[in-house]
Amino acid sequence: MAKWAKRKPVDVSIAEVSDYVFGNFDGQLPSPPHADLNAKRAFIVSWKRFPFRFVFAHEGSYCPWIEFPSGAGHCFQFFEGNDGWAELFNNFGRKEENSFVDVLENGPERVWVRWTYFGVNQTTGQRAYRGNEDFWAFPNGHILRRQSFESLMPRDPHGYAREPIEMIGMCPKGKLWFDVLQRDPASGDSHSLAVMDVFSTNRYDVFWKRKPDSLWQSTVRRTGCDWKTLDDSRGVVLITPLREGAAFCVLGDIGGFRHESTRIKDHSFKDTGGIGWGSQSWDHWPIGWLNSQANEVNADSLQKYPNHFSPAGMDMFALPNEQVERRDFYSLIGVAGDDLEAVRKTARHWLDAGASGIPDLKSVSRLGATAR
Repeated sequence: MAKWAKRKPVDVSIAEVSDYVFGNFDGQLPSPPHADLNAKRAFIVSWKRFPFRFVFAHEGSYCPWIEFPSGAGHCFQFFEGNDGWAELFNNFGRKEENSFVDVLENGPERVWVRWTYFGVNQTTGQRAYRGNEDFWAFPNGHILRRQSFESLMPRDPHGYAREPIEMIGMCPKGKLWFDVLQRDPASGDSHSLAVMDVFSTNRYDVFWKRKPDSLWQSTVRRTGCDWKTLDDSRGVVLITPLREGAAFCVLGDIGGFRHESTRIKDHSFKDTGGIGWGSQSWDHWPIGWLNSQANEVNADSLQKYPNHFSPAGMDMFALPNEQVERRDFYSLIGVAGDDLEAVRKTARHWLDAGASGIPDLKSVSRLGATAR
């Protein structure tokens, strides 16, 4: 990492390092359970114009995240298995044999990384499905993502996955959501989520207010349009407004996420289809200290491990399992500054490009930058 910090910056590039750790974690990473002898291996995408980076870390199962200078970050999840029977955030999922990356282009015009993973059972290690994801990072700060998977257990519901995207905020050791989220100037509440309809002026925002004498608990409120208006839209932008930059994800009909069968979910309110987590925070990932798919932060673990929270997600439960596999799904991810309308404009340009323009690398490379 010391050598990486002294690199000569180029428009966009990627480098492999052997001593990366997320979120100021300073404990040991013995193997097992951490990865397989190389837990600190990582591939880091960086930009000349922007301070954030895009990291594929072995200890984090190579599920990539945007990381800011403070150590805060944001992840966008992967094809998570049905019913939690198989996924990546466990001991088997951290092994190189079940999750690995290939660098196909290393800049300076673009970086292309292919991530291959197997959803595995946390108890037996049995493989349920194979995921394939491609990420193209451009000098403008945008990242085009293509996702697909195929079942290894045909006709068994556990061999499928229908939740490919989750908005996951990431906090360094000793910090929680109220330390990394932007504050509403009027109320002082933390701004946890903004959702925008790409094709209209409709917008929806969620705010969390920390409960006194609590660790991560909060009261929640929302403003803006009716959620169903967004759920029925042909294209939306999901945004987590972090202090150092607003991490966003654009998805729409033309990229495969058709609104008739895709449900977006605000996890603070169950009437949106969400779970009702609110500001609930977990620390079982990205430092895999437990073979667990959920471990809630407590006062002791907060001082040892980074943690994460999830304000929103999506699923395709309206589709039969067999109709989700072996299809390509495209999304656009990146970072915005204070002007979120710039993201809506960029998202509109991308989605308006049509079925042939969505995956066109030159077209994505010409989109206007939204990051500071």
